[in-house]
Amino acid sequence: MAKGIGIFLVALGHMEDIATGTRVWISSFHMPLFFVISGILMAVKDEPSRDLGQCVKKRFRGIIIPYLWFSLSYFVIDIGNLNIVHNIDLRTFIVDTISSVTFYGMSVLWFLPALFLATTGFLFFKKKFPDRAVFPVIMATALAAYAIKLQLQKLYAANEDSLVITSLINIVYIFLRAAVAQSFVAIGYYVRKIWEGAGTRGSEFMKVLSSRPGSFAAGAVLLGINIPLAMLNGCADLRNIILNNLLIYYVAAFTGCFGIILLCKALPKVGLVTYFGRNSLIVMACHINYYILYAGIKLAWFVDSFNKHAKHYVFVAVTMITVFALSAIVIEVINRFFPFVLGKGRIKKSGDANVG
Repeated sequence: MAKGIGIFLVALGHMEDIATGTRVWISSFHMPLFFVISGILMAVKDEPSRDLGQCVKKRFRGIIIPYLWFSLSYFVIDIGNLNIVHNIDLRTFIVDTISSVTFYGMSVLWFLPALFLATTGFLFFKKKFPDRAVFPVIMATALAAYAIKLQLQKLYAANEDSLVITSLINIVYIFLRAAVAQSFVAIGYYVRKIWEGAGTRGSEFMKVLSSRPGSFAAGAVLLGINIPLAMLNGCADLRNIILNNLLIYYVAAFTGCFGIILLCKALPKVGLVTYFGRNSLIVMACHINYYILYAGIKLAWFVDSFNKHAKHYVFVAVTMITVFALSAIVIEVINRFFPFVLGKGRIKKSGDANVG
C-alpha cells in the first residue's frame, strides 16, 4: 500500500503543472519512503542473518538486471530521438549513454543502483560491525557523503562544460547518494526492530498504536508534523543530493514516511493501490522515458480545451488516470511476456519444471 502511494507521488511530482507547495511536500519524503520500506522488509525477513553472498546475488538479479534492460530500452529510445525525431542533440545522447554505462543512471533509473548499493551496503555493515555501532556508523557515513557532495558541487559548477570531469564527479555521486539512501534503509530496519521488541513486551502503548484507530491517529499526527517542516526546508532532491537543511530534511522524511506507513496500516487494503505498489519498479522506470506521463499531460490539455472552466484538479486527475492506465498495460506486457526484464525466469508452461 505504501509503495503504491509512493509511486503515485513519484509520478505526480514529475508533473510540471502541480503547485509548488505540493511538489515541496512530495519531495520531502517520497524517495526516502522506498528505502525505508526496503529496510523494514529486510527486518521482517531477517536478511542480515542470511549469507551475504546469496543476498547480494538475489538483489543483483532483482535490481541490476532490470536496470540493464531498462537502460537498454532508454538507449534505443535515445537513438530514435537523435536520428529520427531530433528531440535531443549529440551531447545529450553521449551524456545519457555515459550515465547508463557508469550506473549513474539515466533519468529515474538512478534509483536502482542507489537501492542496490544502499541495501547491500547495509547488509555489509550489519555483518562487519557490532550491532550497537551499525546505525551510528551508517549515519556518520551519510553525513560525510553530504559534506563531500557540497564540496563537489562547486567543482562541478566550475567545470560544467567538461564532459570528462562532470562524468567523473557523477561516478562519485553514485556512491554519495547511495550512502544517504543507506541511512533510510537503516532507519526502516531499526524502527521495525524496535516495533517488534516493544510488541513482544506487551506494552499498552504498543497495543493502542497497533490498533487501526491508533495507527491512523499516529500517522495523521506524523504527517501533520511533516507538512510544515517540508515547507520550511523547501524542495529536496535525493537524486542530486539536494537536501537543504539536513536536520529538517531527516525529520521531515521520517515523519512523512512513517505517517504514510501507519495510515496504510490503519486503512483497509485497496487492491488497485497494492497492484501498483507491487509493480512500482515498472511504473518508476516507464512513466517518463516511455512518454507515458507526456501522453497523460497531452490528453489532459485536450480535455481542457473542451472545458475551459475545469478546475486544475481535473487536469491533474486526467493526467494521473492516463499515466496509471497506460502503466498497467506496460506492467501486464512485461510480467506476462518479458519477465526476464525484472530478473525473473521465463513463464512456466504446462509440464515445465519450476524455473521462476
